Amino acid sequence: MNKFRLFAVASALAIVSLAPTAFAQTPTYITVISGNGQISCPECTQQGYGLQTFNPLYVKVTDGNGNPVSGASVNWTVVTGQGLFLSSGANTAQTTTDVNGNTNIQYVLYLQSLSGSTLDPYSPSTISASISSGASVNFYEFQALVSTTSGNTNVPVFISVYTPPGGSSQCPTCINPGDIVTGAAGSTSATQFQAQVYVAGSGVAIPNVSFRLISNQASPSVSCATGVGADPGSVLTNANGIATCTLVLGTTTGSGTFYFLVGGVPAAYSQAVDANGNPVAVGFFSSGNYGLVVTPGVAGMISIAGGNNQGANPGQAVPAALVATIADTSGNPLSGQQVVWTVSPTGAATLSNTTTTSNSSGRVQTNVTLSSSAAGTIQVKAALASNPSISTTFTLTANIQVSSLQVYSGSPQTAVVGTNFGSPLVVQVATINGASAANIPVSFNITAGNGTLSASSATTNSSGQAQVTVTAGSTTGPLSVSATAGGFSVTFNLTVIPQGPTLTSASFYNGADSQQGSISPCSIATIIAPGVASAIQGTMSYSGIGPLPYALASDSLTIGGIQAPIYSVSNVNGQQQLSFQVPCSVTPGTNAVAVSVGGSSTPVSVTVQPASPGLFSTLVSGTTMIPDLERPDGSFVSPSNPARRGETLIAFVTGLGPTTPAVATNSLPVPGGTAAVLGTVIAGVNGGGATVISAALSPDIVGVYQVAFVVPSSVPSGTNTDFSMGLLPQGTSKVYYSSLGYFPVQ
Repeated sequence: MNKFRLFAVASALAIVSLAPTAFAQTPTYITVISGNGQISCPECTQQGYGLQTFNPLYVKVTDGNGNPVSGASVNWTVVTGQGLFLSSGANTAQTTTDVNGNTNIQYVLYLQSLSGSTLDPYSPSTISASISSGASVNFYEFQALVSTTSGNTNVPVFISVYTPPGGSSQCPTCINPGDIVTGAAGSTSATQFQAQVYVAGSGVAIPNVSFRLISNQASPSVSCATGVGADPGSVLTNANGIATCTLVLGTTTGSGTFYFLVGGVPAAYSQAVDANGNPVAVGFFSSGNYGLVVTPGVAGMISIAGGNNQGANPGQAVPAALVATIADTSGNPLSGQQVVWTVSPTGAATLSNTTTTSNSSGRVQTNVTLSSSAAGTIQVKAALASNPSISTTFTLTANIQVSSLQVYSGSPQTAVVGTNFGSPLVVQVATINGASAANIPVSFNITAGNGTLSASSATTNSSGQAQVTVTAGSTTGPLSVSATAGGFSVTFNLTVIPQGPTLTSASFYNGADSQQGSISPCSIATIIAPGVASAIQGTMSYSGIGPLPYALASDSLTIGGIQAPIYSVSNVNGQQQLSFQVPCSVTPGTNAVAVSVGGSSTPVSVTVQPASPGLFSTLVSGTTMIPDLERPDGSFVSPSNPARRGETLIAFVTGLGPTTPAVATNSLPVPGGTAAVLGTVIAGVNGGGATVISAALSPDIVGVYQVAFVVPSSVPSGTNTDFSMGLLPQGTSKVYYSSLGYFPVQ
């Protein structure tokens, strides 16, 4: 076989080593981000009609766990309406999500040539956005029609918005422009807005129009509780054209103003800009300003912000201040709250402040100095003066002078990636002057390698021993853990070894055409399973010169107790696999297989067939595979180089069983000799048989057979002539077949 042929078969093996591909995130949900319920008016020049065209429609795609999915296709369709998408120039289009799972599209509906009337005041559109899971959302957009008889400036039927007066029967909790909304930070206000969008001339209600609140400052802020199908922070009008907005106050306090916007989008998604080029919120209608006052909430919690779990020598100050945060029940920090600090046991320490008041960040703090007689654990409690039941407790430790620190047990030892080490890491602490070695804090820290500690510190028991447990991380190799106490330090030396592969009988495939379970003595086989190549990225493969190795990339395996030579080990896009030759001396039937990866071994039982024909193929374009068929001139069959009827082709196959003379595992025929297949070889072309000229082992690639056959003259010309290879093993009645391949015939 020449070098070109050798590389062709090697390429086929490389293609097998990459399949099947890894699974990506599955698009499951789609939600509206911005753009629903807009009203545009391209020709309106009257004051208050700001939205001249629709702003882009935004959606987000997530998986079943709510994580954003990038690269997902979103199909857009104009369900009703006369508009189109700018990207496609049609009423259908497709976009792809970005790394945040977001995508958008521009919808246009220019109807300047149509005049409006009381019966035809606007043109509605419904746009659907859907994903492969079947999930979809609808956008509702409206274009106001204008009069063409008055210079395209008058809206024949004005689309009006009103706010019911405060205390009315329609909306008892609604307020008027100039009123002030007041409430606690992070709370939902009892105040509501209720507005109606309708055709002024006829009173016909307009459903699915956007209504939102826009704050005139970054803080404080207010928004609507998001309605069904609406942009976040907005609501849509119902069948009666009524939008009901429940106010949600922001988490920061202060005073400011806000207004409501109908039929538009916030600044973040707007195409309109101010005089400085900054995006501004824009819509069909906006109200006057309302006052906004956000007050602190009621204290509901106090939490530790810093300084916990410190130690100091008796008579010395604790290094860092004790810091706590006071917040309301929603977690918003509160200022002006008084806190009382106490020490237990009494007299174990003194405080720089026993009463403090929270600052603008809700923080309070005090410094601690241990008494000369302090010992063991000391607790400092911070409680609200107005409600002592709301409190938190800091834990401090009076240091004892340590004389030595030693590894007691737990080093050295090994564990498989992702599993617990069998024994805990235990240190022994000794103290000066016979002081008790109990309750001495010991810090543990991973200094090299990858793993997780059960705790970053532990206190000694009555025997002066402290311990933690360790879980091996995802990276193999050395793992060092240091333990520190009283200025002394010791190191535990651990080793993380690879996880054994996860195998079943279904993990074995034909190495040429990927038929599951199709393996036989002397054939090329592939294992596709997690763990067979966890230590590498990419592919490590046989060079094509000399015998195959019996260990590659820390992998080795045996079948029926016989070691198998390895072609390649790969880990591509998370897909792990190992390709090898089934030892020729393996007896067909059930055999024990043991796959070892970095010292971790996994056993499984596999059925070995008497024969397992498999066609080597090459990917020629997209997903199209063509069997590797050599023509008489040494070229290979391809779409541009079809086979000819009546000519002899050479197919490259694996799994055709024993030969005469026999060839051992990981071996080639005697130079110049021929190792012919013992069984009956069947070549199938176009659903019928083809004359087989010869069938023998390749002279220069282990585990590969070459079968010469004649393309029947009766085969019609075409690009997809089917082809298969079968074998009737000697002394049996069952024929074993390869998968079907397809090649062009001229």
